[in-house]
Amino acid sequence: MTADILSQILLPLGLALMMLAMGLSLQVEHFSNILRYPKALGLGLLLQFLLLPALAWLIIGLLGLPPVVAAGLLLVSLAPGGATSNAISLLCRGDTALSISLTAVGSVIVPFSLPPLLALQYGWLGFAATEIELSVTATIAKLMVISLLPVLLGMGIRHWLGRRLQPWQGASHRVVGTLFVLLVATMAWINRDKLSDLAAQTSTALILLSSIAMLASLAIARLAGLDTRQQRTLGVEVGIQNAGTAIMVAATLMGRYDLALIALLYGLTMNIPAFAMVAWVRWGRRSHR
Repeated sequence: MTADILSQILLPLGLALMMLAMGLSLQVEHFSNILRYPKALGLGLLLQFLLLPALAWLIIGLLGLPPVVAAGLLLVSLAPGGATSNAISLLCRGDTALSISLTAVGSVIVPFSLPPLLALQYGWLGFAATEIELSVTATIAKLMVISLLPVLLGMGIRHWLGRRLQPWQGASHRVVGTLFVLLVATMAWINRDKLSDLAAQTSTALILLSSIAMLASLAIARLAGLDTRQQRTLGVEVGIQNAGTAIMVAATLMGRYDLALIALLYGLTMNIPAFAMVAWVRWGRRSHR
């Protein structure tokens, strides 16, 4: 009963509140920025939606991952970055406006992209419909209600309240973020016996996914002629995925706690390359003084 309440009520509510809080920090200009620097935004979206799944398949093949682990890796690869990537981009002295814009555009796209792409790739993986239940139409509708509509509502509230909202923005992010972390920690505790076994099977693959994605995106952005701050931002945005969305999709919409736990582990392991990049940027700046 506790697991059902967590997966069917508390997790989607927590994610909706997170998306609402993110919407409070967004403005229309974050979407119109695609006209200001279409090259950087377009490349970032291509890397998120094409490079990441390709890297996931490469890792699946190289490591010979079992189907369930492969399914979790593919799910994570299709959930573009959220608020965490914005914070890491800031710490890396990246282009914050570009980071927020990529998150904003990705949040609008993902309810429509994730369900069909996931269903397609699970078919390639060989999962039968009875093994992974994923109704594309129903999943799109639910993701719109849980993720897209709260973002739009948050933007509307920000537009309506204007400057009166500013003193509450930081607090709203902290409170909602803390609540979601507590929900995820509760899920981890309930499934603690399975979590240790999954960690042994998946940690290498998850760290490889985020690390290779980050390094490859940095290299591609440099070859594309983007400036240093934009390169760092694309590295972070592609290397840091939205584990919260992946957890909610797996636990709430698919009823698969094993896949949700893999997404949870990704949310932990992605911090290793992320903070390695932060340390590299900060240490590099000091060493050149």
